[in-house]
Amino acid sequence: MNLIYQIGRFDGVFNEVNFSIDQKKYPAPLSSFALKNYFLEKEKSSKVILLFPVSLLFNRSALQRIKEQAPKEVSEFKTLVQALLDSGDKREEFFKNPKIFYSKHPHSLLADSFGVIHSVGSYEGINFKSSLENLILEIFVDMVMRYLKEPFESLYLDISSGHNIYVSALIEAGRLFLTFYKLQNFLPKDRPFKVFITFSEPIVNPTEQVYHIQKDFSLEVKTFFSYPERPEAYSFEYAFRRFVKTLVGKSEFRDFLNSLFAKGYFFYSAIKNNTPLVLYTWDYHSEEEIKEGLKLLCYFLAKEFQKNYLESPEINFETFRKAFLMLALYLGLVRIFKVRDIRIKEEVPLSDIMVNFSKEETTIYNLLELSTNRPYLSQEIKNNFLKEEIKEKFTSDFQPLRSFLPIEKSDQVEPRNFIAHCGFERNCVEVKKEGDEIYLRYRKELLKRIEEILLKN
Repeated sequence: MNLIYQIGRFDGVFNEVNFSIDQKKYPAPLSSFALKNYFLEKEKSSKVILLFPVSLLFNRSALQRIKEQAPKEVSEFKTLVQALLDSGDKREEFFKNPKIFYSKHPHSLLADSFGVIHSVGSYEGINFKSSLENLILEIFVDMVMRYLKEPFESLYLDISSGHNIYVSALIEAGRLFLTFYKLQNFLPKDRPFKVFITFSEPIVNPTEQVYHIQKDFSLEVKTFFSYPERPEAYSFEYAFRRFVKTLVGKSEFRDFLNSLFAKGYFFYSAIKNNTPLVLYTWDYHSEEEIKEGLKLLCYFLAKEFQKNYLESPEINFETFRKAFLMLALYLGLVRIFKVRDIRIKEEVPLSDIMVNFSKEETTIYNLLELSTNRPYLSQEIKNNFLKEEIKEKFTSDFQPLRSFLPIEKSDQVEPRNFIAHCGFERNCVEVKKEGDEIYLRYRKELLKRIEEILLKN
């Protein structure tokens, strides 16, 4: 399905325009409606979402033109807007829930859905306050909520209408959403997700001229395998407590979010630091749980934005941007783990680790653009487990790896050694052999120490 976003209009809402796409006319009051009709002809499911800046109706000259042009069947809308401009009581009602008023907008009746966003500027003696960052976040949250409810394959941002700040916010929200999408979808796909900017030629005389719509300008973003925020403590219980507090305060779901961020960082660190045995030793959240975390963030923000339509809330854009990308990355990793059957195992076949991580044709590191990890891991596997003089000593019972290698001076798990040896630190790994298969596991009493090492790195 294609999802088409456009900033809503008030002036000229009843003018039908002759739009043209691929040399065919599509008469419609908005370019997004024309684009939807074009896609429907191509048998591509599409929906139009209109975003109305809350101040849009505070325009007496536009209302006067509507009175002169509008058909009688939309008299309720005209009456509502007139009362809004003339009555303080009506304005109070409007700012409590502007969606009720915008539901009567003629374009809302044609769109598949609509939303109301904050505004910037002074209209009819009313000061509207917001920021570009808040508008980006407000639109982005709308996109995420819709995607979680009904995933779409392409996102079209129609910038044919709206003041510069709203158009800029729409584009940047689309760019952020594309990053958000890519971080949760590392696996190869037949139809990669795309975000397009679309626009019509400037409309100056809508009743006569034909206005061409450009629809194929693709937005591009570069994503990197990185976690935007580091833990402030080195245990799962406290790793992101302060970060979560800056997000949602003392909300009842703060512990759940901390757990998601902490485990997300832990598994990210295990992959970045090339320690694959870790991935078979600790449990991770389900896709559904991570999506629930995303929904909780969306609902929290939506509620904050709806508290006051005159002035947007004080929200730290960068903190929430990081939070969404952190959960997206965690979700992307979990999807890889599920496809490759990477899960908790009491004893881990070395062959599993080799297929998923050190074999050139099948390594997960290729998906994450961590190409240098594979050869380094392969060398560590060879040095610790595959040399004949070591391998022949393995027994059918688990024994510490240090029993088969030159003895270290220390029997403690040193962080530097743990990372340098790809998690196969000889003091913490146990090994056994059954037939041709070698099995590995970590010593249970050292798991907390490993958690601390990876949360620090």
